[in-house]
Amino acid sequence: MHRVCRMLERAVEAAAAVMVAVFATVILADVVCRYWLHIPIPWVSEFTVLLFQVTAFLGSALALRRGIHFGLGLVLPLAWPRLQRPMAALVAVIVGAASLLLAVLAVRMARQTWDATYATLRISHGWAYVAVAASACLMLLFAVEAGVRSLRGAGAAGPHP
Repeated sequence: MHRVCRMLERAVEAAAAVMVAVFATVILADVVCRYWLHIPIPWVSEFTVLLFQVTAFLGSALALRRGIHFGLGLVLPLAWPRLQRPMAALVAVIVGAASLLLAVLAVRMARQTWDATYATLRISHGWAYVAVAASACLMLLFAVEAGVRSLRGAGAAGPHP
C-alpha cells in the first residue's frame, strides 16, 4: 500500500506542478495581451478559477499524505503522549469518513451540474466537482494508509520516506 500511495503522491505532485505552471503562463499571457496588445482573452478568468480549484484540492490531498495538513495531530501527542497511537488511528478514521462523505457529495454535485457549462470555456461545471471527488478519494486512501501505520506503531503524521 505504501508504494501505491507514494506513486500516487508523486503523480499528483507532478500534475499540481504542471497546473501551477500553466496557471502562471496563462495569467502572464492574459496580462500581456490585455494591457500591452489591448486584446483581451475572454476565457482566462474562468479557466484560471477552475485550475486554481483543481490545484487546491490536489494540494489538500498532498498535504494530508505528507502529514502537514492542518489538524489536531500536532496537539494530541503533546497533550497525551500515551494516547498517540489510538488518537492517530481515530483521526485517520475521522479523516477517512469525511473524505468518503466529500467524495459522495462531490459525485452528486458533478451529476447535478454536468449540463451547466462555463460561458467562455464550453466545458461542464461538473469538472470542478470531479476534481473534488478525485481529491477526496486520494485523501481517503491516504487516511487508510495513515491509520494502518498508526496501528502498526509507525506514527500517523509526518513526512513519508
